[in-house]
Amino acid sequence: MSHTDPYSDGQAHNAGTAAPGDLTALSPFSLANLFDTLPEAVVVADRERRVVYINAAAETLFGYRLADLRGRKTEIFYANQADFLNMGKQRYNTTASRGFSAYRVLYQCSDGSQFLGQTSAGGLSGAQGEIQGYLALIRPARSLEQSVDTLQRLHAITADMKRDHRARMADILALGARHFGLDLAILSSIQGEVYRVEHCHDPAGGLSPGTTFDLGGTYCVHVLSADGPVGFHHAGESEIRTHPCYRDFGLEAYIGSPIQVNGALYGTLNFSSVRACEPFSRDDLVLMQLLADTVGYEIHQSAMQKQLGVLARTDELTGLANRRAVMESLRWQMSHSLRSGLPLTIMSLDLDHFKAINDTWGHAAGDQVLRGFSELLGGVTREVDLCGRLGGEEFIVVLPDTDASGGCVVGDRLRRRLAGTPMPVSERESIQVTVSAGLTSLQPEDDLESMLQRVDLALYQAKQGGRDRLCVAQE
Repeated sequence: MSHTDPYSDGQAHNAGTAAPGDLTALSPFSLANLFDTLPEAVVVADRERRVVYINAAAETLFGYRLADLRGRKTEIFYANQADFLNMGKQRYNTTASRGFSAYRVLYQCSDGSQFLGQTSAGGLSGAQGEIQGYLALIRPARSLEQSVDTLQRLHAITADMKRDHRARMADILALGARHFGLDLAILSSIQGEVYRVEHCHDPAGGLSPGTTFDLGGTYCVHVLSADGPVGFHHAGESEIRTHPCYRDFGLEAYIGSPIQVNGALYGTLNFSSVRACEPFSRDDLVLMQLLADTVGYEIHQSAMQKQLGVLARTDELTGLANRRAVMESLRWQMSHSLRSGLPLTIMSLDLDHFKAINDTWGHAAGDQVLRGFSELLGGVTREVDLCGRLGGEEFIVVLPDTDASGGCVVGDRLRRRLAGTPMPVSERESIQVTVSAGLTSLQPEDDLESMLQRVDLALYQAKQGGRDRLCVAQE
C-alpha cells in the first residue's frame, strides 16, 4: 500500500518554504518515501501527540488505516491510559531529551488484541532546534525480550515493600495476564475436590474471590496430573474439547501451574481466555512455573509475617494477648464505644500472694498456676471479650458492650470458678488460689490513661480491703 505525505498531494516539499510547525520541514522527502519500505511500524505525531502519519507496517500491525487515524491522539495505540500519560511526562513533551530512547509498552490493536511492543522513539526537531513532533518505530517484542520485561516487572513487584500481600498478588496476576495476552487470571487454593478462587484478575468482573468450583470441572486437573505447567492454546481443537470447563465456559486458551508452599500443594496459578491464542512455547511454560513459584513464596512469606504478628501480640507463657495487643485493642474499643454510645468495661486482676507461690513451690509451679488461671479466665468470658496478661501475675479483661453491673457478673463468676478449681503445683499437690479485681466503665471524658488509672485504683482498694474481692471504681 502506498502512502503520501499527509500535508501534501504526494509531491515533495521544500524545507525552506514549509509553514512553521509543518513536520514536512524536517526533510525534502515525503514521509511515505522515507518509511513505507521499513519492516517496523512507524508512527509520526505532532507536538500534541496527534497522529500525522503511520506507514504500511503500522497499518498491518495495528489494524488501522492512516485516513482513520490522522489527527487523533496516539492514546488509541496504548492498552493502558496510564502508560500513555506516563510516556507524555517522560518522553513526549517539548522539554524532554531530543535523543531517541528504547522502551517496551503494551499496545492495543483495532480488534482489541494486545501485544508488548519494543519501541524506539524521540523528538523531531526543526531548524531552530525546537520540537516539532515525535517519531516512534515499533515492533512486537520477541519472546526473549518479552520474558525479560516481565521478569523485570516481577522483580519490581516483589521488591516493593510498600505493597501488602493482596496488592502483590493483584499485580502479579495482572502482569501474567499481560505477558500471555490472556484476559482472566486466577490464584486458587485446592482442598480435596474443592477449587476456591483466592485472588483473581477479571476485567469483565464476572469472577470474585471466594467463588468455589468442583476441581474436576476446571482445566487445573491437567496441571495437577502433570505436576507442572500445562498450556492449551486452542482447546476446541485439542484433546480437551470435551472437558466440562470448555463446555461450560468456552475457555479456548489456558496456561497454568501448581503452587507449592512448604513442599505441599496449595493450589494453582492460571491464565485463560475465551479467545484462542498462539501456541505456548517452552519458554512460556518455564515462565509460568517461575510465576507460580514466586506466588508460592509470597504466600509463605505472608503466612510467616502473620505468624510473627500473632507472636508479637501474644504472651508466650499463657497464650493470652500481651500488653501491646491489649493496649491497641483497648484504644480501638474506647473509640468505638464513644462513637456508638455502647458501654465498655475493663477489669484488672491480680493473683493474691503469688510471690509466696514462687517462693514455696518454685517458679515452674508459679508458671503452671499462671497457665491454669489463664485457661480458667477464658472459660468464664465471651469470644468478644479480650483477656490479656500485662506481666507477672497481672491480668486484664476488656468487656465490650458491657456496663459495670455486667462486669461484676463476670468478676463474681470468675471468683466462684476459681474457688472451686485448685491449681496444681506439682504432680501430687494442688493449692487454692484467689484473685483481687478492680473494675471500671468508660466515661465520656476518658482517655486511655485516665481509664487505666481508675481501674488500677479499684484494684488497689480490693487488695487493701483484704484481697479475694472485686471493687468497682467510683465514677
